Amino acid sequence: MEITTTNRSNLIYWALILIMAIRICSYFTLFPDSVGVTRVVKIGLRFMMTGISFALLWVVQKKLKEYIFHYTNSMAVMLYLCYFLLGMLSILWSTEVHFTILQLLMLFECIVFICFYYKLQILYDTATNGHCPMSLILGFSITLISIGFLIGLYVDPSTFYRDTHGGAVSRLGGFIINPNELGMLAVIGATMNYVQLKNGGRKVPITLAWAINVAVLLLTQSRSSLGAFLLVTLIFVLISGNIKLQMGTVVAGIIVLPILVQTIIIKDGDVGEVMSMTGRLPFWSDLITHGFPDRPILGYGFMSISPSPFTNKFDSIHSYAASMTHNTFVQVLINLGLVGMFIVLFQMIATFYAAFTSKLKDLKLMGLSMLIPVMINSATEFGIFGEMNYGILFYHLIILFYVIHAKKKPLVITKNYFRTDHQYAYG
Repeated sequence: MEITTTNRSNLIYWALILIMAIRICSYFTLFPDSVGVTRVVKIGLRFMMTGISFALLWVVQKKLKEYIFHYTNSMAVMLYLCYFLLGMLSILWSTEVHFTILQLLMLFECIVFICFYYKLQILYDTATNGHCPMSLILGFSITLISIGFLIGLYVDPSTFYRDTHGGAVSRLGGFIINPNELGMLAVIGATMNYVQLKNGGRKVPITLAWAINVAVLLLTQSRSSLGAFLLVTLIFVLISGNIKLQMGTVVAGIIVLPILVQTIIIKDGDVGEVMSMTGRLPFWSDLITHGFPDRPILGYGFMSISPSPFTNKFDSIHSYAASMTHNTFVQVLINLGLVGMFIVLFQMIATFYAAFTSKLKDLKLMGLSMLIPVMINSATEFGIFGEMNYGILFYHLIILFYVIHAKKKPLVITKNYFRTDHQYAYG
C-alpha cells in the first residue's frame, strides 16, 4: 500500500525530525555544572532515540510489507566494521582499557541507531514519493538547534558564550559544545538548505533557515567551518548555472572576505596563532615524533593516545597536554597504529568511490557536500574517527546513503488454470 500525505502533519515526518534533533543534542553538555547528570542524560537520550527508531521502523515495516531493502557498495561498510573490530581487539593492549571500552560501546550504539533510523527514513520517503528527504530532516532539525543557541545567547550568555584570547574573543557554543563542532553543524544545516533550494523547495522559509544557520556559524568564529561553508557555497553557486548569482557572489566575496579575515581568521591580530593552527602543529609534531614510534603497528588502543596507564593525556613537549589529537587521522595513527590507518584509508576511498559513482544525483550531491565540512572538521577536531561526536553520526549517514535503498517488491503474475483472470502478488 502507499502512504498518502496531504500536508506536513504526518506523525512519522515529525518523529524523524525530532529524533534527529534530540539525537544531535545528546552530544551536547546539557548540564555544564554537573558532569554526572550530563552523562546520564546523554546516555538516556541516545538509547531512547535508538529504541524509538527501532519501534517506528517495526511499525512501518508491518504496514509496508510490499517494500524491501536492497544493498549496494558493501565494501564501505565491511571496511568500517574492520575498523570497529580492530578497536575491539585493541582492548587487549590498550593503555586506557576503561575509556577504550566506553568509546567502543558508544560507537556500537551509534551504528545501531543510524541503521534503524536511516531504514525508517528511506522506507517512509520511498513510500510517500519523496515526502521526507534527508536534506529536509537535517535542515529542519539543525535549524531548530541553531534557534536554540541564538535564544540561549541572550538568555544565558555566560553558558552559551566562550571567551578566548584573554577575553578579547567570544565564541558561541560556550560550555555546551566546542565552537568548532557547532560551526560544523551550522555548515551542514546551511548545506541542506542549499540542497532544498536546488530541489525546488519554498524559497522564503528555506532562506530564513539558511540565514539562521549562517548567523550561528559566524558567531562561533570557527575558521575551519567558515572555510568549509565558503567552499560549499562556491560549489552550489557554480552548479546553479545562474550567471547573475555567480557574479554577485564574486562581488560579495571581494567585499566580505577582508572583514572575515580581520574579525574571524586572524583573531586579536595574532598571525602566529593562525600559522601554528592554535598550537595544533607542534602538538601533532610531538605525537608523531615521540608517541608514534613507541607503538607504530597497533597503537595505544582505541581512542587512547597516552603511553601511560596512569593518565589519559599525551604530554606534549612543545605544546599543551591533551587526551585527543585534534586531528582524526593522527588520532587513528596513534591509537590504532599503521594497521588502523590503512583500514581507515581504504574505508574512506570506498566511501568516496561510492559517492562519486552513485547514479542517484541528489544523493551524490548531498553526500559529497556533507563530506566537505565533516572532513575539514576532522582535520582540526574530534572528527569521523575520533572520540564519539555527531560528526561520526553524519559520516555513518553518508555511508548508508549509498548502501541501503528501499523499493517495492516486483509483481509476480501467477496463472490459475481454473479461472480466466490472472492473479497478482508481490514476490
